[in-house]
Amino acid sequence: MNRTRGLLTIVLPALFLLISCTSETPPRQDLINDPFHEAQAELREVIDSIVKDATTANIEGLQAAHLVSDKFTKFGPRSFERQDVASTNASEAAFFGSISKFSQEVKDLKIDVFGDMGIATYYTEVSFVQDGEERKGSGRQTLVFLKTENGWKIVHEHGTPRK
Repeated sequence: MNRTRGLLTIVLPALFLLISCTSETPPRQDLINDPFHEAQAELREVIDSIVKDATTANIEGLQAAHLVSDKFTKFGPRSFERQDVASTNASEAAFFGSISKFSQEVKDLKIDVFGDMGIATYYTEVSFVQDGEERKGSGRQTLVFLKTENGWKIVHEHGTPRK
């Protein structure tokens, strides 16, 4: 019995040491320096889809881009107040339902990815017809994305029109 216990006190620590030395720990992601090229490409596609949905007034598509959560927020461009996902969806449905011939150009798109978070910033040029009058505008846009099991979703938007 003492011999068995003696062997166990030698073999078990050696076994644990061997296992800990041979088990691979996953490499840590460098959230700051890794460009996450694949995620950047995915986000470019999401932004292209958002622009297409806006151009075709696909309200369901625009709404599907938002994270349906109390953590979603939006500032501007049509409202100074902070909006939640419900008020954002209502505002976008009302706006796109009141205009025609919408077009948007995304300029100087920059996408930074930090693992499951992505930030897209760009300048935008828009034109549309509202109340029979052609309107044009430009501004800045920031979209903050979170990668979810349902793809990349917007968790925060901030649009600022150029004055």
